[in-house]
Amino acid sequence: MDSRIAVFSTIILLFSCLVAYPDVKFSGSAYNETSVINSDEAVQYGNRSNLHLKAVSLSEGAKLVAELDFYMLYGYLTSQTAGADDPQTAALAEQLKDGQFYVDRLYMKFPVLSADVILGKQRIAWGSGTIFRPTDTFNRPNPLSLSGRKEGVNALITKIFTGDLSALEFVIAPADIFRRIDDQINLGRLKYSKFASRFTLNKFRADMAFSYQYNGESENHICGFDIKGDLKLGYHLETVFIYNRDAFEAGNMSDYWQSVLGLDYSFGGKWFLLGEYLYNGQGRESESDLSATDFSSLDAFWYRHYLYSRVLYQPDVFWGVNMAVIWNMVDKSLILSPGINYSLFQNTDMGIYGQFFLGDENDEYGPSRLGVDQVYYLRLTVKF
Repeated sequence: MDSRIAVFSTIILLFSCLVAYPDVKFSGSAYNETSVINSDEAVQYGNRSNLHLKAVSLSEGAKLVAELDFYMLYGYLTSQTAGADDPQTAALAEQLKDGQFYVDRLYMKFPVLSADVILGKQRIAWGSGTIFRPTDTFNRPNPLSLSGRKEGVNALITKIFTGDLSALEFVIAPADIFRRIDDQINLGRLKYSKFASRFTLNKFRADMAFSYQYNGESENHICGFDIKGDLKLGYHLETVFIYNRDAFEAGNMSDYWQSVLGLDYSFGGKWFLLGEYLYNGQGRESESDLSATDFSSLDAFWYRHYLYSRVLYQPDVFWGVNMAVIWNMVDKSLILSPGINYSLFQNTDMGIYGQFFLGDENDEYGPSRLGVDQVYYLRLTVKF
């Protein structure tokens, strides 16, 4: 899509919000991120620019929420997005340079008695984990995400408030109608959609949730539980039991557990420590050769045991430094992510980050498998 068309579409949509709802609150953010990757002593440059606009109606009844993104990619980021072996890489790279328009959130919220009915593309973020969230099947894991922002999900949600701190939630998330599943194009067939329910409450000074999900594509039934509280140490526990998985693949019917245990502790008003362990019952128990991939495509955890830890030192509100580590405890490969953040002005932040990949040739986080040794980022963010 041409950048001028994208900007024009954004203006039209925002103007429509103003016409439909005279009282609309606007906010947003913009960032520019320059990155450099180093692989086998070869350096590549990339740049990502993003404008995020949010419009929320201030009406007391039905509400409209729209969040729109306009972004541009340059350098190595364009080829990664298109795919190295995609014959349309060059054309897509040029489109990304011109800019792409993306609807991040667009939904209506209708209050009905003691419930909210929400229809459209919206945020669904279940679970209590930081990096590992077994109960959140709506978002692909991204251990390299610097923002942690959840993707929008097309869904119909009914949330019934059963108390001050408790609610019952029902979700229908239709499958992509253009996606080929089981050698068939899913032309609106609900059988491949996701159906989910969740009950949240607060007991014993802890937030708890019980959930059930049915994934129509693989015919998985997922029963989950998560809890988050504070007993001098902050803690969170999240576990799911998955059965009848991948029913379309013969001989791949075993059931398994996924569980996360996390602890966090802050002291001195400046230090924050976090540790998180993942048990993946589906994962490999011993070292094995994994096929080569791109480091931007890390959206799965292939092994049985993982550990995530983070140390943050924040001496004041203006700046802070942190170090994060993701460790594959089976093949011993890991990702080191140091960073420093500084507040230039009240609404403007600058961050410098790095990601270092350590491991052998075919290890999950090995530089040879991912095609990169280090990545460095410089990001400038403005909120308005």
